[in-house]
Amino acid sequence: MLHLSVPGVSSLAPVAIGLVGGARVRGVRVRVGTWRPPKGWVGSPGIAGLSACSLRPRGSGAAVSLSVIEPVDPAILVAAVMRMLRPTQLDAGPLMTICPGLPASAAALASAITDVLSPDEKASRHLRRTDTLVGPAAPEPDPADQSQPSTRARTLVISERGWEMDGAVFDIGVDPAVHRPVGRRSVASGYVAAASIDRDVLVIDTPGGEVRARGDLLPADVHRLRSVSAVRAGGILPVRWRAQLEAAGVVVVSDAAAGELPEKGDDLGWQLASVRVRRDALRTHSPAAALDAWPTVSVVLVTHRDRFLAHALAQIARLDYPSLQVVIGLHGVDLDDREVAGLIERAGLGSGPGSGLGSSPVSAGRREVVVHRIDRDVPFGRAMQAACDRADGLLITKVDDDDHYAPEHVWDLVLARMYSGAQLVGKALDWIHVEADDVTAFRPAYPAESYATFVAGGTMLISKADLLEAGGWRPVPKSIDRALIEQVKRIGGLVYRSHGLGYVYVRHGDAHTAIVRDEHFLTENVRQWPGLIAHEAFGTASA
Repeated sequence: MLHLSVPGVSSLAPVAIGLVGGARVRGVRVRVGTWRPPKGWVGSPGIAGLSACSLRPRGSGAAVSLSVIEPVDPAILVAAVMRMLRPTQLDAGPLMTICPGLPASAAALASAITDVLSPDEKASRHLRRTDTLVGPAAPEPDPADQSQPSTRARTLVISERGWEMDGAVFDIGVDPAVHRPVGRRSVASGYVAAASIDRDVLVIDTPGGEVRARGDLLPADVHRLRSVSAVRAGGILPVRWRAQLEAAGVVVVSDAAAGELPEKGDDLGWQLASVRVRRDALRTHSPAAALDAWPTVSVVLVTHRDRFLAHALAQIARLDYPSLQVVIGLHGVDLDDREVAGLIERAGLGSGPGSGLGSSPVSAGRREVVVHRIDRDVPFGRAMQAACDRADGLLITKVDDDDHYAPEHVWDLVLARMYSGAQLVGKALDWIHVEADDVTAFRPAYPAESYATFVAGGTMLISKADLLEAGGWRPVPKSIDRALIEQVKRIGGLVYRSHGLGYVYVRHGDAHTAIVRDEHFLTENVRQWPGLIAHEAFGTASA
């Protein structure tokens, strides 16, 4: 039995990496000094051969005990404990095998450890069932085994020099489970903190006192930086610290560029600046960048209003994401196949008239588009499920036919899933265009970047597997979003609400699936704009 005591969950990550290849054990007991999970959440260890499992709160921390039938590598057990204590969604591919000897800089991969290469195993034999080998150096070819080459697809080398995937070098320093914008609200403080480096220690003056980091920023540091909108440094910060700050939503500038920051009270300006840097840091400096394992996404649109179909297709066509499928559910729409194909072609999604419609791809154009016709009398929830059944992506995101989406919208949801570990994510309902009054309201009534029980329905993203486990969309005519959220919570899943930038919810004043009066959205407004707000941040600059 392995016994460990650590101050916090993040402290287990380098321990797990250091244990890879150690003497096999049947159990582990871990005492964590501080444990602050999302309210009511406990994760699954996700390990085979489990014979005993317990998790008990202990003061402000927790005690975890795991036992398995057959001895396993100790790192596998510690990773299982981490999955119980901290939400995680690292899409590393079908299988990732970890080698001994990795440096502490590989700690961001710790919770994904499920398979290891023991010191006495040959990579060429062991890796025939894996996709990615992660080690401190590329394995030497095995001249004794020429019968069949290893079928591993990739080798990720992590050394003190950095991360290298098949010859491409990456500067990875962001752990999405630590360096993340959780708790960063839509209305910014506008506080600009001074930062300096004192004998290899990063010092940041925050309203609550100094943050001092000798190495990587810790969860407590990120938590204290929530009240800071930007950091002004006298010189250029090292890339690792800068990326970690930006992944947490903190804008980093030099003294010379401090005048380029938004004015205090410019909520849109501050949010735009913060979201831009966090997107870039998470996409460029997190492990997913080196693994290149961004999950495939199916965008699902179900509509019964043919007058909005052209608008919806135009919104989908400009979404910027590397692997995107489009599924269109025509819910009693009277347009014939040629009219639908023409709309798809004009939106830039397909190849136009003559493409076959049905439950198969419309075209071999820029993106695969699947069109599925659904009878008008089918309840909306059942129609949504029928469309999702045609989705091939690992993740499914719902779009509504009348709302506005910026190009980075899908990226925002995928990144939020990665750093929150939630089963279902969506955006905050911050920006609403009330058509009857022709105003756009900024209404941050629900805290952004938080675990929640409500997200904007037109932005929901969930994996196909989690949707199936939750029982799918309920076959009801209205409130299908609320029903799915309740189902996810019921099975012990998490719901996370990210920032609202890049999405405008539209209220037309006619029949709608949500039963809320337009007047509701004109209360508690921080600011209003006449008409539909025209800004690149929402994809409406030329709308």
